[in-house]
Amino acid sequence: MEYLLNPALPVHPDQAGRWRGNPIVDGEFQYLQHPFRASWPPLLKMLLSPNPQRAQKKADPWVPPVAQDVRYLEDRKRNYIVWLGHACFLMQLNGIRFLTDPQLADMPLVPRRVHPPFDYRELRGIDYLLLSHDHRDHVDEQCIRAICANNTIRKILAPLRMTDVIGDWVGGTPIEEAAWFQRYDLAGTGVEVYFLPTRHWCRRGITDFNRRLWGSFMFTVGEGESRRRIYFGGDSAETPYWKEIGTMFPDIDVALLGIGAYKPDYMMQSNHADPAEAFSGYRDLGAHYWWPMHHGTYDLSFEPPSEPILWAARLMNEHGLADQLVQPAVNEPWWMPGAGG
Repeated sequence: MEYLLNPALPVHPDQAGRWRGNPIVDGEFQYLQHPFRASWPPLLKMLLSPNPQRAQKKADPWVPPVAQDVRYLEDRKRNYIVWLGHACFLMQLNGIRFLTDPQLADMPLVPRRVHPPFDYRELRGIDYLLLSHDHRDHVDEQCIRAICANNTIRKILAPLRMTDVIGDWVGGTPIEEAAWFQRYDLAGTGVEVYFLPTRHWCRRGITDFNRRLWGSFMFTVGEGESRRRIYFGGDSAETPYWKEIGTMFPDIDVALLGIGAYKPDYMMQSNHADPAEAFSGYRDLGAHYWWPMHHGTYDLSFEPPSEPILWAARLMNEHGLADQLVQPAVNEPWWMPGAGG
């Protein structure tokens, strides 16, 4: 077994001296806590089996609401987070714009069910592009080509070996790759970004299983009482890493965690958390607010479209945390109440 990291980037102090990098066997990154290998039989079973919730799903027209006001795109001063659907967020921190996992188009055989009120080719002012892993509902060639062509992007923040996928799409845009627990070089921005573990996997073709790394991002902006922490969870099944991350990064303000694409469980349980598992992750992280994502935008699984967010809301209500559930409309800017900015 070999271990890989970016020798130019620092490792989190809690891991310094003991984190050698992400383990690789025969060119494949390993998730050692819950070994998993994607295989075709579960996918074929899913495709060929009837959905027990088919009628309920067909009768459920819910899509996330969409705000139409786009004036925030002209504001380069205040802090905000905007959900653009699925796992795509536009964050403005210290006047710097970060865009995560920009799949903003239809996919082959999987149309987008909800769109922001602008075309992805109209996005401007993006400073950093962040990619959590290589799956096609997170890393889309046409979106990335257009965004890189239409913006002066300072750097793409990516997992190890992601350049193998996107290198030909992005022109001269710099790509910085990180292993888990490493901090990207954002000197002079006043924003700190770490790449962190998730329980997931990578593949875009038939023979490239786990040839790229996958993960999540922690953003820290400000210091002292004005410090804010935002955790973007990428794609993840339930994982003990959430508790470890919460210990490493205390006082997380908001956790953006996926709640969709979890049925049938024989196909999805090692890939995505269901709302109950994501709720446990939110508690393990010690975050104040929970912002569910990865639901309602694409039809990727068996559950009805409204089931994930209704389940998440019920859990928060049952635990007296309703005020800490964040679910603005698509394209509606949000910032922590009372946090300024």
